[in-house]
Amino acid sequence: MNRETPTRRGDVLSVSESGSRVGQSVQLSSQCPRAESVWLSLAISFVVGLLYTIILMGPTPLNPRNIDWITPDAADHYIVWELFRQDPQWHWPLTYTNRVGYPVGESIALVDPNPLLVVLLKPLSALLPEPFQYFGLEAVLCCSLQFFFALRLLARLQGNNRLGRFLGAFFFLLALPLGFRLIGHYALCNQWLILAALLIYLRAQDHRAFAVRRFFLSSLLLAAAAVAINPYIAFQVLFVLSVTAASLLWQGRLTLPAAIGFMSLLAAASGTVTYSLGFFIPGGHGYSASGYRVYSMNLLGPLDSYGRSVLFRFFPGHAVGQYEGYCYLGAGIIYLLAIILLVLIWRRKMPSLPRSSVIPLLLCCAVLILMALSTKITFGARTLVDLDPHERLSPVLGVLRASGRMFWTPYYVLLTAVVSLPFLLWRKSTANLVLAIVMLFQVVDIYPTLKSIRGELSNAHPSPLRSPIWSTLGTNHQNLVILPAWQCDNVATPGGLDGYRIFGILATQQKMRINSYYPARYIQSSQDFHCGKAIAALGIHPLSPDSAYVVTPFLASMIANGPTGPGKCHDLDGFILCSVKSDFELAATLKNEGERLYDSVRDSGFEDEDLALWQPFQNVAASVSTSQAHGGAHSLSESAGEGSVWQDVSGLEPGHVYVISAWVSASQGATATAQIGLYSDSANLATFSPEVHVTPEWQQMTHSMAASASGSLRLHLFRKNGSGTIYWDDLSIYREN
Repeated sequence: MNRETPTRRGDVLSVSESGSRVGQSVQLSSQCPRAESVWLSLAISFVVGLLYTIILMGPTPLNPRNIDWITPDAADHYIVWELFRQDPQWHWPLTYTNRVGYPVGESIALVDPNPLLVVLLKPLSALLPEPFQYFGLEAVLCCSLQFFFALRLLARLQGNNRLGRFLGAFFFLLALPLGFRLIGHYALCNQWLILAALLIYLRAQDHRAFAVRRFFLSSLLLAAAAVAINPYIAFQVLFVLSVTAASLLWQGRLTLPAAIGFMSLLAAASGTVTYSLGFFIPGGHGYSASGYRVYSMNLLGPLDSYGRSVLFRFFPGHAVGQYEGYCYLGAGIIYLLAIILLVLIWRRKMPSLPRSSVIPLLLCCAVLILMALSTKITFGARTLVDLDPHERLSPVLGVLRASGRMFWTPYYVLLTAVVSLPFLLWRKSTANLVLAIVMLFQVVDIYPTLKSIRGELSNAHPSPLRSPIWSTLGTNHQNLVILPAWQCDNVATPGGLDGYRIFGILATQQKMRINSYYPARYIQSSQDFHCGKAIAALGIHPLSPDSAYVVTPFLASMIANGPTGPGKCHDLDGFILCSVKSDFELAATLKNEGERLYDSVRDSGFEDEDLALWQPFQNVAASVSTSQAHGGAHSLSESAGEGSVWQDVSGLEPGHVYVISAWVSASQGATATAQIGLYSDSANLATFSPEVHVTPEWQQMTHSMAASASGSLRLHLFRKNGSGTIYWDDLSIYREN
């Protein structure tokens, strides 16, 4: 019986009808087959990506003027894009504008849109309709490029097997880490960048003379693009490119000086793009963001469909925030992987792979998996080990707080291996048939998830702002000021969790600047202003005539009792709208007034001269002080350490939102920050205000939370790490109606 054998064409290890090649030496480097040109592959990929986007998301997102469907994350990105394009000036860094986070301003790169796309689209603003959302376009591009780079990647492993490449590429398009992001975080849909980095890794294994030069150029271009699109994806791309250089150094194809030079160029290109787009801003106190260890990956993540699997009935438990580590492989891939492992064990032979090509990539994946797991490693509902129980590393590692995303590179490496190994185990026709059958299993298994994605995108989000007054607000006012701003208190802010969307879209429609927004990360100096000084100013300075204010009942009472005086705030559609320029022909009487509870916080002014009613927490040095006081003669002094004093506030109505107000100041030159914490015993839930750098001048801080089922809240007054003394005084609590 005449059988073909594996043949090499140049550096190509061609898949043939030879049957099993397990145990033979396999070269990872190969020349991409010329079965179709790059342009033909791009054209085919665009058609496939467009059709997949329409099937998965529906046609509505492809209408750039339709914004009703936009989901929460996408709404945030849409708002900052529209405000950015309305800024007539360019600033440095390129994505800075004071139309977001007014009056301090903000780099919208920190809000997580696609900075590269918004910078490219802004010069075309005059040609674009209003409104204009680019998410449908970006989704098509992401899906198309995902399919294209999967084709090119598999071509280097499967040779001229066109059917096998197309079948394998569809698995990458169906990958749930991609599909999950199509619900609303479109910058994170650019996972094709990771595939491109893996393609560069394989191409660099080509031993021809020009391979290293090509690696240098393609790496710099890819790194710049990745950094300009999203930091999480950029981190993984840069890691893969660095590992590629290490692989070439190991093989002796790159000298140590050349490797150092390459890494220097890579760092310079990445740093330049990062700084230009506003990820680094001089003058800030640095980035702060919570959520590290919460948004992690579960060890069982690749097997966890979140209860939506049809064929793989295994549902391990997971923590609430671990949706960021959602990485379900799908039943088709899981079953195929199990079959491959059984075949390899049965035959007792493994493919012989060049160590200098494989080991660096495996080490890269191992490191990224450890990063994805975070310092709190979970297995289902269990915590296996907590490497940092006091979270001392969280402020450092929290720069990549959604650590579960770090698994995307290992996910795609595993997917590449699983759809390629059948062509080492069986003849080409058999392997193609296996992939086709597995594809059917995969689609059936993940269909409920794909259906739920489309369902999420079918929901409408009507605005509660029905009065025609809102539609003329920008006529007499340049700025829309929401207090407290969403980034300071997303519970008590006007509109609650949806407040940034309600008033952000209003600001885009009225072409007004806005202070309230939903950033992925915070510049501390901006937080200090929005969450401290801006609120304290209501009791010190009159309202600005060029701004319209939307405030809570508690802050409306501050305005009425402050320099602005009464009669400037009005009820409108369930909100409180304030202005010194117009009364909007509305009555000045507020129906929605907050109720102050005078005796709920005991020793609220610290005039008892001791802290008998307050309990220490952690290692703070706390005492009653007479050196500073906002009212009366005494205040609480927290002079050293990190921690708080606390007391239980009882007699509250379960489920209702209460606002804690406190006056705070600091000694001259203090670097320690102040923070209010609230804890609900029945829900076992704690919430915290942003940390604020305070000055010797007294300023007001607020924070809110719903009372527990027992009608109580535990109130903490925190001094965070740093130097100097934090002073607290004149606490009060209000019930919001």
